[in-house]
Amino acid sequence: MLDIVIVGAGGFGREVHAMLWQYVSNQEYRFKGFLANDAGVVGEQPMPGPILCEPEEYRPAATDRLVLAIGNMTARRRVTDALVSRGAQFLTMVHPTAIVAHNAQLGHGVLLYPYSVVSSSARLADFVKLNYFASVGHDTQLGRLCLLAPYATVNGFGVLEDEVYLSTHATVVPQVRVGARSTVSANSAVMQSVGSDSFVFGVPGRVVPHMRFH
Repeated sequence: MLDIVIVGAGGFGREVHAMLWQYVSNQEYRFKGFLANDAGVVGEQPMPGPILCEPEEYRPAATDRLVLAIGNMTARRRVTDALVSRGAQFLTMVHPTAIVAHNAQLGHGVLLYPYSVVSSSARLADFVKLNYFASVGHDTQLGRLCLLAPYATVNGFGVLEDEVYLSTHATVVPQVRVGARSTVSANSAVMQSVGSDSFVFGVPGRVVPHMRFH
């Protein structure tokens, strides 16, 4: 029996927990608890399991399988790097309703929510998350720790470098590259390639370069 540990205890973490047994079998896994920096992050919501400790203090056991459930992009990198350095093993979780092409490539710790789509020859690096109805087209490349909110879309041959965040209904048109650590605002369309640390908003997308929004 393997133990699942959810990294993050906010809304994202509780959301993952609510769907957990749709992803994995309770005959093979049991839920061990959450990792969170501050118990106050959970607010007034009742927690469905224990908070074990802060993520950067956790010492993974050999039977632990972790699931990354942190939305803040800077924290995603910091916490993941700390846990990986201690030998943590992360699950790649694909919801039964997600559509994944047979020749798509998924890295370690990838999380695909219900009704997400990964098309032909797409490549997702480690710790990418696709939220509800998010999609990536054929021959796309998504870098490490990218996060797509509900209904976000990267079209064919599009490239997201590491740690890019696409907000709800954001779109990257075909053959466009989005630089590392960039943010694309909700309902925005990236019509041309943008550099690292950009903030893109509007249709067509307007760019504010060299800014950090996470």
